Amino acid sequence: MNLEKFLERVYQSRKFYEYVNGEIDNIVQMIRDGYGPETINKSRNPDFKLLLEFARSRIRVSRKFSHSEQLFLDHYSSMYSTPEIVGKYRSERLKGNSIIDAGSGAGMQDIMFSSNSKITGIEMDRSRYFMSMLNRIPYDSSADFINEDFFRYKGDFTGKIIFSDPLRPQNSREKYFSQLSPNPMDIIDNAHGITGYAIDLPPHIKWENIPLKGEKEYISINGNLNRLTLYSTSLSTAESTAVILPQNIKISGIPAELNKKPEPEYTGMDYLILPDISVIYARLLNNIVDPDWPLLYSDSRRYIFAGNSYNSSFPGRQYSIIDYSENLEIERILERIDAGKVFFRLSMDPDETYLYKNRLEKNLSGNKNVYIFKVGRRYIITEEAL
Repeated sequence: MNLEKFLERVYQSRKFYEYVNGEIDNIVQMIRDGYGPETINKSRNPDFKLLLEFARSRIRVSRKFSHSEQLFLDHYSSMYSTPEIVGKYRSERLKGNSIIDAGSGAGMQDIMFSSNSKITGIEMDRSRYFMSMLNRIPYDSSADFINEDFFRYKGDFTGKIIFSDPLRPQNSREKYFSQLSPNPMDIIDNAHGITGYAIDLPPHIKWENIPLKGEKEYISINGNLNRLTLYSTSLSTAESTAVILPQNIKISGIPAELNKKPEPEYTGMDYLILPDISVIYARLLNNIVDPDWPLLYSDSRRYIFAGNSYNSSFPGRQYSIIDYSENLEIERILERIDAGKVFFRLSMDPDETYLYKNRLEKNLSGNKNVYIFKVGRRYIITEEAL
């Protein structure tokens, strides 16, 4: 049975739905127990490949969604569906509106929207349409989904917000609007009478490649850049915003470049201070950086400052400086400070990192996690400040 027909049957039959969920649960457990596909599929279930894909997807999103054990996601949807924590944040930001989603995929963002707004997801792919209909069940969601080509949709857009998370180019180094599918410009041109838009863009797209005006909102999860959402001027609260999850820290303001030159040989400070990546991409470092902090290192994704005090509310990570070294022969330092695990926070070949880490940890018996940075010609040994 092909994917579309299989999902349609699952959706139409409660009994089959419960049977399939049970089968996927069993496969998930056997995968976690270390069994391979041949061993798992002893009964030669003709739908095993489909069940296996759903099982692997449920494992993949187990930390991404609270009802992961009941979701129906293909490989692409499991990789790129909006994480629940982001979906809930945006649902709260756009609460009280009527929203139309152009290309709703497996439905996860719209399921979150439905908690605070009236939402209609339009999805052309019939398999993903059925996924969205199934995925709203464990969330008891009121989201409405329509299986149709968005550009043939005859509904009324008047007074509504258009949302879209278009497919992104996977291997292109440079990101452009024209590479997104569907093109956000075409979506907006087709949605006559809308009051605003919220469009997901590739987080690394250059600002000069964004032809639409509005607020750029960068969202990070646990220090990793996750989303860039462009809000129309009618929905904007600032020019640029950084949102840090799960701490729910929000920084907004006027973007500006940081006028500091790196001083890699600077010493005499007690802490290394690393702003969250969302603040860097939102160009809001001036809003959070103390002018007296020397800048030790910077690139497009990371800034390292030095400071003499710890700030519990700082939007980023802070590390206490323990010692310095001119090379990686630091075993005696690590033993002296009761180190147990070593983590490298520097550019190094993965295989080389693995070898160094194993060599250093081999004779360590302490309890402390130690983080190694390289600034200029020096290695800085630190521990995370609490």
